[in-house]
Amino acid sequence: MKNLYLFVTFVIAFVLFVRAVNAQSVDDIINQYVTARGGKDKLEGVKSLYLEGSTQMMGNEVDVKITRVQGQLSRRDFEVGGNEGYMIITPEKGWFYFPMRSDDVQEIPAERLKAMQEQLDIAGPLVDYAAKGYKATLLGKDTVKGKNAWEVQLTDSAGKNSIYLIDTSTHLLVQTRIKTSMGLQNNNQQTEVVTDYGDYKEVDGVMFPQTITTEGTGMGAGTMMFDTIKVNQPVDPSLFKPSK
Repeated sequence: MKNLYLFVTFVIAFVLFVRAVNAQSVDDIINQYVTARGGKDKLEGVKSLYLEGSTQMMGNEVDVKITRVQGQLSRRDFEVGGNEGYMIITPEKGWFYFPMRSDDVQEIPAERLKAMQEQLDIAGPLVDYAAKGYKATLLGKDTVKGKNAWEVQLTDSAGKNSIYLIDTSTHLLVQTRIKTSMGLQNNNQQTEVVTDYGDYKEVDGVMFPQTITTEGTGMGAGTMMFDTIKVNQPVDPSLFKPSK
């Protein structure tokens, strides 16, 4: 009986030790990522972000402009074949206008909008993750495009898991794997969206990826390359509302 008691005590102590090491390790990795990006103060000091570049859509080169205001707005404007469209996300509502599909401005359904509102956080969920309601778990290591990366899982209050791959050398984010509903309409079908990040550039003390590639063949798939990145610029109030 005494030996059994000692064995059980050892197992419990070992499990608690492993959990403590894992928690410390995942926080170390996330802190290294935050430092590599420029530090928490710098990241949280970015109140607005403007990116300009291009991508491919349906075989055409598309000019893209992204405007984000911390906690208030995430807007993507694009122009293809002389047609201009956009997608707007705010804390209350969202809209999209794709003239090649419809001449009407359409409202993003509430459930789909809720998932997209993570884009309102410019710093991203890894920064101060616990205060934002996430739990972080270190899953181990993986290889992304020939690079060794830490595999960190964030779990939100609803139990949704998202994977963040952080380069073990540069400590910068190289890939995310996030399950989300397909399309902009109400849709219960879930798919894993894999996005790669690279070609980082420092802007006002903060590192931003200039190349973002989303795998797959859908409308959101492809590579976006940004040649202009500006922070804390004035934002036109008209960008918060839909127009035609």
